[in-house]
Amino acid sequence: MLSKKRPRIRIVRRSDKYSQNAEAIANNYDLFILILVRLPVKSLLRFNSVLKTWHSIISDPEFSRRLSLNISVNKPEYGFIPLGNKSSTDDAPFKYLDFINHSSGLKVVQSCNGLLLCSSSRYYNNFNYDYYIYNPTTKQFVTIPLPSNLQNARVVCRLSLAFDPTKSLHYRVVCVRDPDPWLNILNDPESNYVSQQIEIYSSQTRSWRLSGKPFLSHVNTGFGGGLFCNGTIHWLGAYNNTSFYFNVEDEELRDLPMPPIPDDWEDLRRVLYFGESRNHLHLIEIYRPPTSRFSVYEVESDYSGWFVKYNINLDPLIVAYPGMVRTYWDPSDLNYYAFSIFYIVREANDEESYMVLHIPEKAIRYSLKDGSFKKICDLDANEAEYRSSPALILLAYCCVGEFIQTLSPVSQQSRE
Repeated sequence: MLSKKRPRIRIVRRSDKYSQNAEAIANNYDLFILILVRLPVKSLLRFNSVLKTWHSIISDPEFSRRLSLNISVNKPEYGFIPLGNKSSTDDAPFKYLDFINHSSGLKVVQSCNGLLLCSSSRYYNNFNYDYYIYNPTTKQFVTIPLPSNLQNARVVCRLSLAFDPTKSLHYRVVCVRDPDPWLNILNDPESNYVSQQIEIYSSQTRSWRLSGKPFLSHVNTGFGGGLFCNGTIHWLGAYNNTSFYFNVEDEELRDLPMPPIPDDWEDLRRVLYFGESRNHLHLIEIYRPPTSRFSVYEVESDYSGWFVKYNINLDPLIVAYPGMVRTYWDPSDLNYYAFSIFYIVREANDEESYMVLHIPEKAIRYSLKDGSFKKICDLDANEAEYRSSPALILLAYCCVGEFIQTLSPVSQQSRE
């Protein structure tokens, strides 16, 4: 919902029929909004500086959230899968990450409500990456420095982005790092657990500060590019070890309970999907065939556990697209069917919610209500062709998640 107090929009022109119609439209708040949301972002950026009332409307976080795409990553080029009623990628905000010329190239670490947490493609400074916050819609970016007390220390830092434009236009970056150089290695080189410390960077103060006390985590817990949902960052632990969630407002770190792994499974957690949509946290894990049938779990609102939200049966999809079957493998193999889950999309009306799947050479929309499906687009399976036609290619892909175009500012730095 947009601002409660609706600004009055007034345009004064010569009094002919056409100018009267234009004034009537401009003074009708709801009609004016319906027109604006259909305009390209480039036009909105120009209109943003015409009148203060226009700027107020266009800069409203809820207005920005109406403009959305699903982004999928291929390095060095990026492709976009259209969601909803979109049928093309004409409004894709970028093709390359070239907002800054970095010697090792750039990659997307996390997508969060229209902002991207990016890093250098390889270690660059003291065994750490260089980090940036980038808004592809406005082309603004800012460099995120490592905490000043660690810039000359050999301490590995993992960063995650927390940004909710419905609450604030300021973002925070959460860093998980070793509290002291080599402390864990010197104390217990054979331990599977290490001591960690959280620090928080605020775009409002442009500074870092400590948050809480050091804590222990398993060495295989992935703290880079955590999943932000409902004001909280989530990190998954490997095996059956502790996963964590961190409430950014309260700055409380707690254990995230996970569904149990089968007793006869001794490998890493086999997470097929971990994502967020409309403030719902979803998880899919598969440990036994048939892998064409599985459940989508949703976390309880109080984080007491998980419940089955959807039951999925992909057998009809496999009949329609037999190329999903790897006939050269044993049917009992967990990779017998070729598919991946890009994104689970929760709609305001849950009966319209769906899942975006990748199968060989295609992106599929699968209804979570009745299991019906349809092709969204074709995906080029030839890497050589991908080099010349990258728009909708997913080869060595990494699904970033839903990308929301936002006009929220990130810094004073901007690309010319």
